[in-house]
Amino acid sequence: MSTRLPPSRAARQVRLGAALMLAALAVPGLALASSNWSSVGSTGTPDETCSGRVSFNNNDAGLVGGATALTCTIRYQVHDTWDGNGILGVYSGARFTDNGIYSEVRTRLRSHNTATGALSTLATLSSNSYAPAATPQTRYLSNCVPLNFNANSYFIEVDLVRTASPSGAIPGLPVLGQLRLLRCQ
Repeated sequence: MSTRLPPSRAARQVRLGAALMLAALAVPGLALASSNWSSVGSTGTPDETCSGRVSFNNNDAGLVGGATALTCTIRYQVHDTWDGNGILGVYSGARFTDNGIYSEVRTRLRSHNTATGALSTLATLSSNSYAPAATPQTRYLSNCVPLNFNANSYFIEVDLVRTASPSGAIPGLPVLGQLRLLRCQ
């Protein structure tokens, strides 16, 4: 006849601690699976030709001061932060500052097919489509575009554009503060 001893208090605490640790590790992953993708302007990678011409200040990316015409492209890698099955629809948005007719912020959501290497532009946004402002504004596109992370990688290209301004005019000061991709409802 065998007699089973009740588990000791220490053994119960060890099992409870292990269960809580597993839950703590699993919950952030579950929360991340349904989150939208976002990136602040300062996390992008500028083209090599723009070395020393892009200023990263706090969370923003902008062009260095000056009145000469300049266009710099910055890229932001998009990761699948949604449900992990790789297929979904999103719409894009950006927070930017465009202080007038001598500046522009353009964004392009692009796909790179992993089998063929083909590049496609899925969505574009231009600050020139909105009234200029000296303070940041956030704008979203209304069209939903499909993403398939199983067949493509995705990135957002941002052009910061300053055109030459006449003497005495306020030069263009384009700034990118944030990019977002939100799941379509």
